[in-house]
Amino acid sequence: MGLKCPRDDSFLVLPEDSDRSTFPRYGIHHCVQCSGMLLNAVAASSAISEKRLNLMHKSFETGGDEINLDCPLCNSHMRVRNIVFSRLDGSEMEPIEIDGCPDCSSFWFDAGELQKISPPLVEYDAHREANALSIVIEVLMHLPFVIV
Repeated sequence: MGLKCPRDDSFLVLPEDSDRSTFPRYGIHHCVQCSGMLLNAVAASSAISEKRLNLMHKSFETGGDEINLDCPLCNSHMRVRNIVFSRLDGSEMEPIEIDGCPDCSSFWFDAGELQKISPPLVEYDAHREANALSIVIEVLMHLPFVIV
């Protein structure tokens, strides 16, 4: 039995079943319906991603506001935090609201949250949007960040 989307309860696509090359590399499960993405530090095959996701996870263990969203991996109530990533030139992006699990090292990215830093699509297409957002996640894993 597979993991379910915390937003619409549809089954998440496994990283290895995705047609996006970044998803297996970063352990990303995704929702075909809402374009949301589930990241987990343990599933990330990139040592850089695992280390950065674990750093982010520590801030959810003791901080953030509990929200009415269950973690797809462990069913704990997730918490929300604002995270500010820095651009390559050192300037800060707008805060991104990220849902994180205080018990396991998982994060839920809603499509709208990642759209703040990705180019807008002319027309909505969940498959194209997920492709674009997977690239955004890959870039984020290499940028400095501050949890606010």
